[in-house]
Amino acid sequence: MARPLAQVLLEKPELVRGLKEDPATFRFPEGALLTVAAVHWRPHIVVTTDADGRRKVTGPMGNVLTVLAQTLNFTYNVVSPADGSWGSEGSNGTWSGMVGQASRKEVDIALGPFGITYSRTKVVDFTESLFFDARGILSRKGIPEIDPWGFLYPLTWSVWVALSLALVVVWLATAMVGRRPGQAVSLGWAGKVILQNVRVLLNQGNCLQSYSFGLPYYSFAFLSFQRFTEVVLGHGGVVVLGSWVVVAAVVFWSYTCTLTSLLAVRFIPQPIQTLRDLLDDTSVNLIMLPMTIITDTISQMTFGELKELHELNYVGRIRYERTSAFRDMLETVVRHDGYSLMDTTLTIDLLIAGDFLKTNKCDFYKSRQTFFTTTHCMIAQRESPLVSAINHRVRAVVESGLYEFWLMNEIPAITTCRFSPSTVLVREPLSVANLWGLFVVLGAGLILATTVFVLELIVSPRTKNRP
Repeated sequence: MARPLAQVLLEKPELVRGLKEDPATFRFPEGALLTVAAVHWRPHIVVTTDADGRRKVTGPMGNVLTVLAQTLNFTYNVVSPADGSWGSEGSNGTWSGMVGQASRKEVDIALGPFGITYSRTKVVDFTESLFFDARGILSRKGIPEIDPWGFLYPLTWSVWVALSLALVVVWLATAMVGRRPGQAVSLGWAGKVILQNVRVLLNQGNCLQSYSFGLPYYSFAFLSFQRFTEVVLGHGGVVVLGSWVVVAAVVFWSYTCTLTSLLAVRFIPQPIQTLRDLLDDTSVNLIMLPMTIITDTISQMTFGELKELHELNYVGRIRYERTSAFRDMLETVVRHDGYSLMDTTLTIDLLIAGDFLKTNKCDFYKSRQTFFTTTHCMIAQRESPLVSAINHRVRAVVESGLYEFWLMNEIPAITTCRFSPSTVLVREPLSVANLWGLFVVLGAGLILATTVFVLELIVSPRTKNRP
């Protein structure tokens, strides 16, 4: 029968020497019994209890523990801390969770996996890293919305700016090379020139009606346009304005084709993409794990976004839940009450994939920004001779790609919702909801025109006496 590890090492110090001198091939010749701490945290580790009340571990960390037990020749008992946490330091210097169990030598190793902090290294020893992961934010997608200002989106803001600048340049060039009536500068004439340029861009007037009827009619209309401009601008102005017609035609055709596509889509709001988005949106509360490396670290921050994250505690915007409750939280408060959930990106992928397999829909999304990247290690008692032997085996598991392979097998459909679109295609008639932005522009133009008309009636134009 295997005996407790502490007793074995105490009675046979040559085993300690063997662990230190030859950790790669060491095995307990008569076996040993280890006490192992574990807390349920998918996809890394799954903790269950059998009919006899004994705890069992499966998943990637369970596989690692099996490799260690077989290669080192030990058996083990699994225990969990009463608070179900990884561990944080209290005000009196004591530790909670699995870190506390290892620091008090109640367990030989704790699976975790854990992130490394300076304060933890004072009370426990860390193994080599099994995995690196960052934190992200999981939120619920919004309901598909109609964007009434979608008519502006076929062209990017840079194209709108370039068109405006090109319009000014064409106007100035036309003014320089065009034939002015009576060889004198006239504001009225300059106004007619820029108005003609705008008409070309907006596809107004007889000169551009052929856009909808094909090339032959376009040629006929352009000849009419040419005769008109020769009278007003002269031959130099025709050349400049003709080149502007080509540019405006290409832009107009591109705009109309793209606009038709944009009016057939709905935009799915995904507003929480960064930690700053979460902090600034006071309507969103946060769910996260208690007593972890991130809660311990942000409580000590003196500035920056992580300090602001910790201060959400003081306004009641953070709710602490164990990882075993995350799936239930996803179905209730995250889906219906405007909560977001913060955890490692792998856990978020697991939750989203699990919801997809249940509902066949991608209702949740992961923030683009990730932050607070940490290692994932096991821990042992301070100065434990087991650490060097565990490190050799952990290194073999990681370098062979086994641990990552085990992780990916724990998350079916992991990539299904990762790149889900932020727009959806619809087939329905256009309504006022689609186009009220256009009516706003029209209304603003009518109000401006009415205002100018009233001012013209009130303010009498000044006329010059003719001889």
